[in-house]
Amino acid sequence: MHRNGLTFEEALELRTAPSLPLTLATASNHLWSRGYDCRPEMLELLIENGVVKPASENAWSRADVDAAAEHFEDCDLLTPYAEMCRTLGCRYADFLRPLKLAAERESAKYGRRVPDNDLYFVMHCEPPRDDRLAKISFTLCDDIRQRMERGEAV
Repeated sequence: MHRNGLTFEEALELRTAPSLPLTLATASNHLWSRGYDCRPEMLELLIENGVVKPASENAWSRADVDAAAEHFEDCDLLTPYAEMCRTLGCRYADFLRPLKLAAERESAKYGRRVPDNDLYFVMHCEPPRDDRLAKISFTLCDDIRQRMERGEAV
């Protein structure tokens, strides 16, 4: 079975890179951005239950964050978007990577920044096959494309 949430490396590629060590709140936000339904209180419980053992509550290492991610993965504690990806038959990274590429492609085409936000795009999903996960792609929404063509901000 494949992992649903982002690995640390994928988070560095597709999201904002955190500066280590992380505070409890920053670790929680980082895990959320990786596709795990994480709140600071949940990390406090992981510490209390000995699942993770950071140097202090506000000094989370990469290993600590990855251990928490592994626990959330095992417990299926995913954000709605990561859960959607699992339902579609792909990983969260398989959603974020083509979204980022579509935003870069459209930004280059129009010479203005198009955010890598799925509200600006239509998502297309090719179902999974025996030998591969589902394939996600994005095209610009018609109304956004029309605004870009008129030179309007989006």
